[in-house]
Amino acid sequence: MRKAGAVVLALALVLAIGLGVNYAINHYGSFNYEWKSSFKDYHTYQLTGNSLLNGYIKADGEVSIYILTKKDFERMRRGENFSYYKAWENVRSVEFDGIRIPDGEYILVVKNEGEGMRWISAKVINKKE
Repeated sequence: MRKAGAVVLALALVLAIGLGVNYAINHYGSFNYEWKSSFKDYHTYQLTGNSLLNGYIKADGEVSIYILTKKDFERMRRGENFSYYKAWENVRSVEFDGIRIPDGEYILVVKNEGEGMRWISAKVINKKE
């Protein structure tokens, strides 16, 4: 009888964990994304459409941070005129607090603006609305 109870408890635990993971994936859209590294040109992060962006980005030099489409990112990389949804240019840190991301394929781009930059630290939480 004890073994049967242990088996039922183990199955219930596995089911609860599975439901928790399923809820997190469906409710949040994506998990925390963190990095701390050096970089030369750009860091990008795929955003979930119809979501809220929270977190921060800090660097030891000046960076520009853009929320834009992939097409506009390619224009930016080629040195062409581009448009963006939101931008913070030539800053050392940015905090995101409930920034609404439109439905569609947007990315968060962090562009190195400084010479001799050694590191950037970021924590981005992109939660589905």
